[in-house]
Amino acid sequence: MVPTLTTIALLSAAATAASTVGSFVQARAERKQDKKQADAQAVISEEQAARERQVAGENEADFRRSQRRAAATVRAAGGARGVDLSVGSPLLTAEDFARQTDIQAKRIGEGGEIRATRLDQQAALLRGSVSSSNSSALISAGSSLLSGAVRTASILRGG
Repeated sequence: MVPTLTTIALLSAAATAASTVGSFVQARAERKQDKKQADAQAVISEEQAARERQVAGENEADFRRSQRRAAATVRAAGGARGVDLSVGSPLLTAEDFARQTDIQAKRIGEGGEIRATRLDQQAALLRGSVSSSNSSALISAGSSLLSGAVRTASILRGG
C-alpha cells in the first residue's frame, strides 16, 4: 500500500507538532535551569554588595577615628607648648584638617557604595538574562513550527 499525499502531509504535520512541543518543553526546562543559576549568582552578587557597603562603612569609621586621634595628638602637643589653638594659624590648620578628613572619609564611603551599586546592577542583569534566553528558545520552536508547516503545505500541493 502506497501512502497518499494526505497521509504523508498528516504525518509531516504530526512530526512538526511533536517537534514544536519538544522545543517548548526543552525551552521551559532550560529556562528553569537558567533561572536557578542566575538567581544563585544574583544572590551572591547582592551579598557581595552588602559586604562592600559594610566594609566601606567600617573603613570610613576607622579613618575618622585615626584622624581624630591624630588631631588630638596635635592639640595636646600645641597645648603643652602653650599655643592658643582657638585663634589664628592653629585654628585654621585644625579646621582645614577637619575638612580634609571629612572629604577623604566620604570618598572611602562613596567608593564602597560605587562597588556595591555595580554588584547590585550585575545581579539585576543576571536575572534579566533569563528572559532573553527564553525568547531565543521560543523563536527556535516557532521556526520549527513554520518550517514544518511549509513542508506540509508543499506535500499537499503535490511537490
